[in-house]
Amino acid sequence: MLTKTMLSPLCVQKEDSLIQVLERTNEAVQQGHPAGIALVVDAEGKLIGTITDGDIRRASVRHRSFETTAGEVMNADPITFPDHYTIKDVLEALPKVLEAKGRKSERFLSKVVLVDAEKRPTRILEYHQLWEQRVASHRHVVVMGMGYVGFTLALVLADRGFQTTGFDIDQKKIDLLNDGKSYIHERGLDELFSRQLNNNFLPSAELPEDGDVYIISVGTPVVQQEGMDMPGPRLDYLESASRMVGEKLKRGNLVILRSTVPVGTTREVVLPMLEEASGLKAGIDFHLSFAPERTAEGKAVKELRSLPQIIGGFNEESVEATAALFRDLTPTIVRVDSLEQAEIAKLLNNCFRDLIFSFANHVSQIASHYNVDIVQTIRAANQGYPRDPIPLPSPGVGGACLTKDPYIFASVARKWDYDTTLFEYGRSVNESMHPYVVDRLLAQWVKLGKTPKECNVLICGLAFKGEPETGDIRNSSAIEIAELLKPHVGRIYGHDPVADKEEVLAEGITPTEMEDVYDKVDAVLFLNNHRYYERMDIPQMVKDLKAPAIIFDGWSLFNSEDVINAGPCIYMGLSQTVSSL
Repeated sequence: MLTKTMLSPLCVQKEDSLIQVLERTNEAVQQGHPAGIALVVDAEGKLIGTITDGDIRRASVRHRSFETTAGEVMNADPITFPDHYTIKDVLEALPKVLEAKGRKSERFLSKVVLVDAEKRPTRILEYHQLWEQRVASHRHVVVMGMGYVGFTLALVLADRGFQTTGFDIDQKKIDLLNDGKSYIHERGLDELFSRQLNNNFLPSAELPEDGDVYIISVGTPVVQQEGMDMPGPRLDYLESASRMVGEKLKRGNLVILRSTVPVGTTREVVLPMLEEASGLKAGIDFHLSFAPERTAEGKAVKELRSLPQIIGGFNEESVEATAALFRDLTPTIVRVDSLEQAEIAKLLNNCFRDLIFSFANHVSQIASHYNVDIVQTIRAANQGYPRDPIPLPSPGVGGACLTKDPYIFASVARKWDYDTTLFEYGRSVNESMHPYVVDRLLAQWVKLGKTPKECNVLICGLAFKGEPETGDIRNSSAIEIAELLKPHVGRIYGHDPVADKEEVLAEGITPTEMEDVYDKVDAVLFLNNHRYYERMDIPQMVKDLKAPAIIFDGWSLFNSEDVINAGPCIYMGLSQTVSSL
């Protein structure tokens, strides 16, 4: 009678045949026990050997029979450790045990058995668990690129206990960070920064020699390239970062690419540079994966801890090593089959969003010819309809991702000789919203008998989005619209509850408090949906503006009737104009 233990379903005796071993292990796997191993024990339950799937295959070929006994096949000298050992203890002791047993590496080690003081098996460690602890025990992660993506990730990693170095070649950024000054507005980020600076987080303009995990999160901007009819991605920042990592790379390191890239870049661009600069081989000497960033600005800290993390690796071990890192951040890991699959997954989300927004924006332009309120119309179409809700339109689709990723995906499609893609069509529609807004405003002034060059404008909402709030004015529709207005109007004032005033001034826009310029402007344009504007006293604003003023409501923040009933003015939505004149 075998002594009962937690691993009893995996236990067999020396006299059992291989058929009995297979039957028992199959039953054990169905009960949730590890696959691919049987534990040979004596009558008292003490471990005397192990049998792996490989042992069974070799025995069946050699003996051409499954009647061979477990005792004839088993490894009588398995690697075991006391069950009071932690995984870290096992990692520290394993090299000496392997050496003592004449084994030069862990290459074929799939499982390690832990035993109690009586040598009864109590626990089995999978090899990937050892890899997970190897990553976690070093706990030195180097994040390359202290832009929005890299900075937020580095601080969340530091807050999870990882020793984290935030690297950037821009010395000004590093000096600001070392002085305790954050240049990124993100909900919850300032608290993390003050808590982790000089604790687990260290900014540096020198790439550390002793990194264990290198996360590359540098920019891949799209620019108009010579001979191309559309913008394409610049990869020189990525190439430079890859060479730098390669020069520091050591055996056992993990490299994670997090930048948005054309499909195939990790394997065809980054991998060769890492191998050439290091003299090492991926999958043998170091691990390589692509784990895309998919957070929304304004929610990054929250979403880094909650969104599923997609991981594609050079090999299975690369995926598991990466999963070990991100498992400390998010509860859900999504493993995909290849580097390329993960790269495509990153592009899908943003390209799809940009495309469906372009649908709403396109129909808003059509509806303007009928003076139909397209927002009200879309809400009517969506109400009670259970399929495919239509998004609401906007004055344009901005931000660093949605303005870039469609062009990156389009560049991939062009590589395979596809004609103009949906991604480009969507982008062109969304970009056309900027001149569309400007042309409608200028036409309205002409109808009023005003000379646009003598008119001043107040633009409210300069960041590329208002909800969730961000101070990021990069690729902002408001900034693009302001640029188009400059040759046609007198002065442009700007207000944003979050955006940095110096950055606004650098765009040729005069930052101001709204109330200070009401009597100076002929039009107020609301170009993002920050909740600050929903709380405004609209009737008082209309009374204080130069009459007859134009209120352009690009996000349907206000009721048109409330606006025009407040005084002589014109209310303009994206597709409808209402006047009280």
